[in-house]
Parts: sequence; structure tokens; C-alpha cells
Amino acid sequence: MNITVQSAANALWVAVKDPATAARYVLPWQISLINLWAALVLVAVLNVLMLALLQAVAPVPVVLQDQGITLTPFSYATIIITFLFLLVYTIYHIGRMMGGLGSVEDSLKVIILFQAVSVSLEAVQVVLVVISPLIAGYFGIVSVVILVRCVMNFVNVMHRFESLGKTLVVMVLALIATAMIAGIVLSVLGVAPTGVPA
Repeated sequence: MNITVQSAANALWVAVKDPATAARYVLPWQISLINLWAALVLVAVLNVLMLALLQAVAPVPVVLQDQGITLTPFSYATIIITFLFLLVYTIYHIGRMMGGLGSVEDSLKVIILFQAVSVSLEAVQVVLVVISPLIAGYFGIVSVVILVRCVMNFVNVMHRFESLGKTLVVMVLALIATAMIAGIVLSVLGVAPTGVPA
């Protein structure tokens, strides 16, 4: 099918309401592997931009101010891209080991969709921070619930598990493996928050 701005926006809206249906809608899309990786980098960069906007309109937590912990845009982008790259493969490999049927391309599609939803929610939160920080805080909690629901259903559909319990195991193992490998990779690259030794 031809992917348009309207179809992409529709996928995001459906993802919030019914993530399983959104995944079934997006997974059949025929997109080349190079374009999928480019899209992954794009959503990672958009994530960085949303973080920068949030930092601009919202006060930095006192704890972080006292410790002098900040992330440069480059460091944050490197962390996000590295984490997402690894997450694509850990979700794919661990899911396959547990009987899943998803492909690397499928894993890329669900992670891109997940990140697109995340960026959209962050954009709404930026607006809410300007209107009311309190409302923005509550919205942030709701956003976390929405994102957890999204990623669980996306991966469940991707691997054809029909079991959120099995999907939960895959996600926990994938996040642990991703965090461990990313920590090693980022340490080698010397990427760390400003004020914290790499």
C-alpha cells in the first residue's frame, strides 16, 4: 500500500486507541530495510528535539541541578539510537527463541511506531507544560501507561504470540539484554551525562 501522511497519522491515532489493530495495520506495509533504519533514526532525532523543548519549558529537577547531571543533544541522540538499534534485535531474537514469527523488518516497524507514538505524546506534554505543569505531570503518567500498553500489544502481534504473558517475558529479557549491551557500547564510545564520568 502507498504510505501517506494521512495513513501514518491514522496509524498513530489507532495505536493509542487499539494498539493491536494498529500493529496489524502497519506490519503489512512494504518498506525497504534502509528506509526503515532511516525512519528509526528520524524518530530518535525527533525524540531528542522533544526532550530539548521539554527542558526549555519545564524546570530542571533540583536533584539533577545539585548533581550537575545534564545530557548534551549529541549524547542523548547517541544513547537513544544505540538503545533502539539494540532493542530491535533483542526483541527479534528473544521473540524467535520463544517461538515468535516476527522478522527484523517487523521489529523495526513496531519500534518505529512505538517511538512515533512516544514523540506524539511528548509533543502534547510540551503544550500542556506551558498551560499547566500539574496537568502535564498527570498526562506524563497516563503517557507511560499508554506506551506500555502499546509496546506490549505491538510485540504480541508482531510475533503472533496471542499471549501478553509471553510478550511480557520477551520484553523484560529484551530490555535487560539491551541495557547491558548498550551500557558496554556507550562506555566504549565514552558517552555519558555531563558531570558523570564515562
